[in-house]
Amino acid sequence: MSRIITFIGKAGIGQTTLAIATAKWFSQQGKEVLFVTHNPSPNAEILLQTPLTHISQVVAPNLQAVQLQVTTMLDQTWEEVKKLLSLYIPIPDSEEIYSGELILLPGFDSFLYFNAMRQYYQSGEYEVIVYDSRGDLETLRMLGIPGMLDWYFQRFGKIFEGFSLHKIADSIGGPIASAIVSANVDAEKLQQGVDQVRSWIAEGIAVVGDTSKLTSYLVTSNEMGAIAETRWLWGSAQQINLTVNGVLAYQCQEDGNLTDLHQAFTPLSVTPIPALHEHNWNPLLKALPDFNDNHRSPLPLKIDLESRQLFVFLPGFTKKQVKLTQYGKELTVEAGEQRRNIFLPPDLQKLSIKAGKFEEPYLIVAFEEKQE
Repeated sequence: MSRIITFIGKAGIGQTTLAIATAKWFSQQGKEVLFVTHNPSPNAEILLQTPLTHISQVVAPNLQAVQLQVTTMLDQTWEEVKKLLSLYIPIPDSEEIYSGELILLPGFDSFLYFNAMRQYYQSGEYEVIVYDSRGDLETLRMLGIPGMLDWYFQRFGKIFEGFSLHKIADSIGGPIASAIVSANVDAEKLQQGVDQVRSWIAEGIAVVGDTSKLTSYLVTSNEMGAIAETRWLWGSAQQINLTVNGVLAYQCQEDGNLTDLHQAFTPLSVTPIPALHEHNWNPLLKALPDFNDNHRSPLPLKIDLESRQLFVFLPGFTKKQVKLTQYGKELTVEAGEQRRNIFLPPDLQKLSIKAGKFEEPYLIVAFEEKQE
């Protein structure tokens, strides 16, 4: 079974360095490792002392590396999309659209990165995939794509049940109806395609919510600004149900003053990592935590049916930054420039909110019987 390791933190702290050190750590244990970066800067190439391309290549024993390139992925994805569309919708040759002319829409790169990671993970070729992302809010939103899409499918799925182009065409009439009918869309095949997408979504949710499949670490220094931003990202990670396993304090010495770091990230373990000098990786590899040890970290969401309480773990936020709303059978939590929709279990769906309070680092929601 493959496993993904990724890092979250303020830019410029040393995430790429620590990602490569982690990849080396696993490869020295005999694991088949893939180091994946989508950062366009040459930093990873300099650290690995190897030019990187969009094709994975061996850079050390048991270690391969690849640099995701958006335009290349767009070309590859477009060819797959055209094949898929051709099964359902006939496209005239005169209307051919070539991948080389496609323009990348803002935010679409996140879907391409996610799809690439999905393919590497499902290939089964690698025991460990070390993902060197930007480690920012956009990265968290990318990792949260399965959960977001799942919500949209659940909420809008019923609208499209019994969807019939022919019924719509009959109600419209005229030339538009003729165009709809002549499109000859195969509804059954279309549903098969939707079911396949939903299967991918379910697999993605299972990966993000399982620390044995996706392990994330915070990266910070002991500078106050870096600590504050990393704590904010820690809380933001909870909004996509991502458990954080620990903190890597880069360019910090073990005998240094780490009091502020320990206080800021309690109850996570804080591991000081020395700076890299002249490509001497040994001090970093020796300082890294045991990534095989699945640390007990606070879960993003805990539900206590006996006490009728729900606990949402949101470190790094203040009361003013957290908003709670109830819509029918679900709760919506706003924090970290994100919304998280929590479907309530059946026992709580019958109840109404008695109280909602934020006591850092938890948003605590209590339920009671509905008043007649």
